[in-house]
Amino acid sequence: MNHEPDRDYSYREFSDFVRCFNQEALLTAVAHHALSLPSHLNGSDDAKFITTPPWALAAVAKASICHGNAYRTRTPQASDVVMACHMHSRLEPEELDQPDLNSPFAILARTLYEQFPYQESIFEELARPAAFFDDYSGRSPLEVVTQKSLHDLIGAPMTTAAAIAMMLTTSARHNGGLFDPAWLAQPNFTPLLTVLPREEILAVIDSVFAGSMTEFRDQDAVASAKVPLPYLDRYAFNPLTSRPFVRLSDRRLLAPVPQLIARRLSPLELYYTGLQRWGSAFTRDMGALFEDYLGRQFATLPEATVHPEVVYKQRRQELKSIDWFVVFDDMVILIEAKATRSPLGARAADASAQHAYTATLGDAFKQLGRTLDNIRAGTPEFAHIPTDRPIIGMVATLDPWYIANSFGRAFLPTPSLPTVVASVREIEHLISIGQRRPASTVLAEIMRDGDERQTWELGVALHDFYEPADRNPILDEAWHRMPFGTRPPATAG
Repeated sequence: MNHEPDRDYSYREFSDFVRCFNQEALLTAVAHHALSLPSHLNGSDDAKFITTPPWALAAVAKASICHGNAYRTRTPQASDVVMACHMHSRLEPEELDQPDLNSPFAILARTLYEQFPYQESIFEELARPAAFFDDYSGRSPLEVVTQKSLHDLIGAPMTTAAAIAMMLTTSARHNGGLFDPAWLAQPNFTPLLTVLPREEILAVIDSVFAGSMTEFRDQDAVASAKVPLPYLDRYAFNPLTSRPFVRLSDRRLLAPVPQLIARRLSPLELYYTGLQRWGSAFTRDMGALFEDYLGRQFATLPEATVHPEVVYKQRRQELKSIDWFVVFDDMVILIEAKATRSPLGARAADASAQHAYTATLGDAFKQLGRTLDNIRAGTPEFAHIPTDRPIIGMVATLDPWYIANSFGRAFLPTPSLPTVVASVREIEHLISIGQRRPASTVLAEIMRDGDERQTWELGVALHDFYEPADRNPILDEAWHRMPFGTRPPATAG
């Protein structure tokens, strides 16, 4: 095979190169490279991050698991992993020859979905599950989600499972990506087992963290059949996002890309796990949980008054408003929550992406407009919402809907009010900043006429306002409930 660095490669060539090597040896080498990376480009280790970025390492691991076999004897060198990542970065962009796949929106969206998740801080991913699921206010009955049913789903109480995720992450970082369940019998693990029971560690691993090579290949085949992505092989589903550990032939567990471990228990990653177990009842519960979580987040802002949705009548029909009204002295925010996951096709920016953005975010834009119309019309049920100050809209999403504030607007109705799309992580950061200074003034500056930041991802726009000491009180409280009692790490600014 010709490996000149200045040419493009087909996905088949990339896959064939990867499958030349012994699977377990290559996955181990991938893990070593992943562990040597900084969390993001920071100026000191940029060369490593550029030559072997974590998304490329994840693609190498997937190709090895799904297309390799256990009988190859060739042992990879460090240069082979670098070469595999180079080939991945130079995959032929076949999609650019397809009219419905080569728009600026599609090119940028699929790149962001491929790369951004690997560059996020893990604190939010570890702290959010307990705050999201365990602290539900009970404002409306849930259909299937209880602490007991979640215990059955993931193998332990949520706080315990999050602590196990932290333990697995730490183990992988200090042991070349490995965790061996047999280690639990060693005397040095005795103190750990006093706070994390052995049976719950093993149950959580089996329920959500580890899979065999065969299970990975089967999962990949099902995903490929369910959502075919012609010309978009590199952006297809990677089973490592749902099971970050691979069971090796000696029963040890290896995380080829340890950056994926902490994300596994986030509400976002548990979405499909719960959907598979309980169907649409779980997705309805996720909607209620997400709405509640948002209300609790905004209620921590010292200068805000938070009002729930309004039920009103239009003719003889009973309707509901947006989910939350957040009232400041100088602003009102109308918040519509969308817990729907962005489908795989939308994340790969295939031909279905436009419909996904329109159906999910477009519906939210319309709901914001209807609510604003009722406020301005003086509908009695909305009398408690002031009209003497600026009103902005926020579509709050569980999943990031990248470039929804810029290129994605082409698929959405023209909003009736200044509107920003914001993921749960971005809102958590806004709330952190809002403990120190009014969140309304931050949003007013970002959303003012002529400021290009209103077309950015909200998290990027917030960089101008973030300080290292900013803390999210709900995430910090959930973190402190974990058994290790460590100080929460710094959030990403």
